Amino acid sequence: MHFTKRYVYLLIFMSMLFLTGSSSFSCSTGGGSNDKKPSGGDTEIRVKVGGQQKISADSGGFNGSLNSGDQFGSAVADLDDLDANGVRDLAVGAPFKDDGGNDRGAVWVLFMGSDGKVDQQQKIADDSGDFGGGLKDDDLFGSALAGIGDLDGDGAFDLAVGVPGDDKGGTDRGGVWILFLGADGKVQQKQKIADDSGGFGGGLKDDDRFGSAVADIGDVNADGIPDLAVGAPNDDDGAANAGAVWILFMKVDGTVATKQKISMDAGRLDGSLKADDHFGAALAGIGDLNNDGIPDLAVGIPGDDKDGTDRGGVLILFLDTEGKVLKKQKIANNTGGFGGLDDDDRFGSAVADIGDMNDDGISDLGVGAPNDDDAFTNAGAVWILMMNTDGKVGAWQQVSGSAGGFNGNLHADDYFGAALTGIGDMDNNGVPDMAAGAPGDDDGGADQGAVWILFMEERI
Repeated sequence: MHFTKRYVYLLIFMSMLFLTGSSSFSCSTGGGSNDKKPSGGDTEIRVKVGGQQKISADSGGFNGSLNSGDQFGSAVADLDDLDANGVRDLAVGAPFKDDGGNDRGAVWVLFMGSDGKVDQQQKIADDSGDFGGGLKDDDLFGSALAGIGDLDGDGAFDLAVGVPGDDKGGTDRGGVWILFLGADGKVQQKQKIADDSGGFGGGLKDDDRFGSAVADIGDVNADGIPDLAVGAPNDDDGAANAGAVWILFMKVDGTVATKQKISMDAGRLDGSLKADDHFGAALAGIGDLNNDGIPDLAVGIPGDDKDGTDRGGVLILFLDTEGKVLKKQKIANNTGGFGGLDDDDRFGSAVADIGDMNDDGISDLGVGAPNDDDAFTNAGAVWILMMNTDGKVGAWQQVSGSAGGFNGNLHADDYFGAALTGIGDMDNNGVPDMAAGAPGDDDGGADQGAVWILFMEERI
């Protein structure tokens, strides 16, 4: 990837401060046997990539108009079966799309076929999809995405969209748009959550970049309405850019009823962060992992320095009904049953609940490491973590240009794994599948971006 102002700007809040550089090397196909195994516990790796389908300017039936630098695939989200055709659909962010102005951003709703190709699409942007949200230059709409179920009860799935460059109340304080969608992927209604908007009033500060990550975390306070987690990875509580997460207890109209901040200074996180960790750069609701009746949360910390600079990590947060932390478990190099990272991998730049891959009754976790150098510099990788109920890792599998059965043609600076989502069992083989963003992919032009559909299967 050829780094420009716009990509460095994005990475401040997405996976934070990637090293600059450029390369014209191409990657050979992968599918090697570079499987990483933990020291102790169940070391059997039970799944691999059985096939893949690329969606880009040149592939997968996608007919959207992309331009160089759009970085399609910077965010991905499962939308369930929006058009009721029996196949789950996707939302994909292109935060540097210039519709209506510079870097205002866009989101594509992709109506999928079971082969992983796009049947049709609907664009949501400043001038598309009946949005009309009044975006401004450098808002970076589409930097983060989360399907949030049917919040308003109209029968159609709804969507939360991060705008970390939003200037409501001050420069780059950030925000989130709640989009109530129709079955055609267009916006029926919308609600903005930002500094002193949408009932939030969180007291954001300049450059917090609230909305860099967003996740549906289920009904934490048991009021019958799903709640949201929103990342602010440049929050300075405790240390510069240590980061923060906001738990938003929602109303059905998309406004916030109450909130709880989790940071070095709040929510009982208890001082486990350091400067430039960027806690909150990625988020995933992971269901009730410890079976206490309260949904839990995975939080990416891609700037974590365990065993080396910017190797990255993930914190599993076991929450109470107030959105505070009851206990936590860190997953990082040689921590939490995991290992195998290198400097600047930025593991934790993306996290996703990917379903129960090994059929043990526990939902498993996908984690992106977009600066992983398997195959080529910054080609990227995805880690499949087989989880235990205590938040530790029982086994893992790396998926990259040289591991995990992946036969996609990655290149240097693709940043595969910069975004992740589980998509259910799209091919009906009994193993859940995934979608992974590669925003640095150059199909059609430099940094136009791509998404890979990964069809998973059991190892024989």
